[in-house]
Parts: sequence; C-alpha cells; structure tokens
Amino acid sequence: MTQLKISAPVHGQPLTIGSGFQAQHFGEQMFAGLIDPVVMVDHFHMTATTFEPHPHAGISAVTYMFEDAASPHVNYDSMGNQGPIVPGALHWLAAGRGAVHTEQPEGVNPHVHALQIFVNLPASKKMQAPFAVHAEPADIPEYHAPGVRVRVAAGSSNGIQAAHTAALPEAFTLLDGFVDPGQRFAHVLEPGWNAMLYAISGPLQLQAAGQTADIPAGSAVGIGLDATAVQGAELQLYAATGCHFVLLSGPALKEPLVKHGPFVMNSSEEINERIRAYQRGEFGQLTDDWLRNSRQPA
Repeated sequence: MTQLKISAPVHGQPLTIGSGFQAQHFGEQMFAGLIDPVVMVDHFHMTATTFEPHPHAGISAVTYMFEDAASPHVNYDSMGNQGPIVPGALHWLAAGRGAVHTEQPEGVNPHVHALQIFVNLPASKKMQAPFAVHAEPADIPEYHAPGVRVRVAAGSSNGIQAAHTAALPEAFTLLDGFVDPGQRFAHVLEPGWNAMLYAISGPLQLQAAGQTADIPAGSAVGIGLDATAVQGAELQLYAATGCHFVLLSGPALKEPLVKHGPFVMNSSEEINERIRAYQRGEFGQLTDDWLRNSRQPA
C-alpha cells in the first residue's frame, strides 16, 4: 500500500467579484481530502475595496502578501486590531468561536497580490477565543541555496524555522519559493501531514517516494503522507524553466467538515448555532475607522 498519495493537478477556478477582485480559487473538495487542514485558497489580485466586514468561525483566515504587491492590505477586526499588511507580511486570524474582520487595499492606485487561505481548526479549538498573529517581512526567515530562495512564512524547512509559528493555533508550514531554471528544492513532509503544492508561475515537477507529478503553471496538487509512515517523505521540486511556488502543509485533522460561507464546523447544528451567535452580536463589531478609510478616493 502506497503511503504517499499525490492528486492529479488541479487548475484554479477563475473568480471575479466586482471590478476590483480577481482570483484563482481552490477548494478542499478538488483534492479528495489531500490538502486537509486547508479548506480554501484564493490567489488574488485586488485593486479596490470589495468585501464589507464579515464574520468567520471555526477556522483561521490567513492572508499572505506576496513581495510584488504594490500597496498594503489594511486589516480591521472586532478584537481591535487595525493596521497594514504590507508586501511580504503574514497575518493570521484564528477566528475560533467567532470574529468579524475586513481587509482592503488603501492608498493611491492600490494593487494587492496575495493569498487568502482558510485553515481548519480542530474540533477541540473551534470554540476558543479569537486572536491574531502578525509577522512583518523582516520576521520571515529565508532558506538560500544556489538558484533557490524560499521564504519560510510559517513552520520550518531545511533547518529554517519561523519564530512566530509557536503562536499559531496548530502546526502549519507556509513556504513561498523561487527556483531558477534547472534547479531543485527539497522539503520533507512529516507522517500524518498533508500539503498543497501550487505552481504559481512556471511549471514544476514533483518527485517523491518513486512517484512523479508534472504540475503546470497555475495548477496545484494535494499530497498526503499516511500517519503510519515510519519517516517523512522528501518532496523534490524541480523547475526546468524556473518557477515561483507555494507549499501549504499541516497535520491532517480527518474530522467531519461542514461549510457555510465563512463558517466551518463539524456539524450543521454547530453551523446554525454560530450563525445565531453572530446575529446576537457575540462576534463583536468593528470601529468606524474602516468605513472612513474605505470611502477615501483611490
């Protein structure tokens, strides 16, 4: 029995909202369970305020800003956090039992290039109090090898560890990597962990445990290593023509998953209870600062 499973490549689904938000969308259902605990990924470009304040519960809503973003993405939440998520930064909202937030591009001619990631919380932590973890670009360490640069935005790889990982609700790895033509990068996937490997620009070849997967640009694969494996699996990434990739990875929860928009719980009853809690005002609310700033001319 093969302990390492790799899905077929999945191309992101185009998603457009209004005139200022375009994304490639990936959902967990596209990967046959192999990206658990990741629930959803939007690789997006945003040039105008698009989303009103909205609630989350049962997940972490994670924003990772690519370095080539041209303006900050400003966060406002019901816990009183407010401030820019600048290019190269990570902002992790562990919504727990419920929080309200919005994030919007601000400034003259804004252009945000980022990932929005929903990471599931285990049943034991879905009702914990919400909190946020923020890492500035200078807080994110990098791995370097000839023709390879990888930002370790969360977790660890090749002996490089992001210090803020200890503050996250669960173990998780987020790698933002650049591989020059003809070069390789290797990362070890631990037993019981799943991963999503996304070739953002340029194709990527994955070699692991005797298997090979060719990932076209704009596509991703899910990878899962059984918890019974006696050791981790080395993922060898080869970029014949150069590639910008992202790897998202965490321990598989293997729990019931019920989704309702920005709520992810273990049952429909829990979803309905969180909706009622939000309607009762238990998630809190934002100050008026976000409204004033969202109405400023770009």
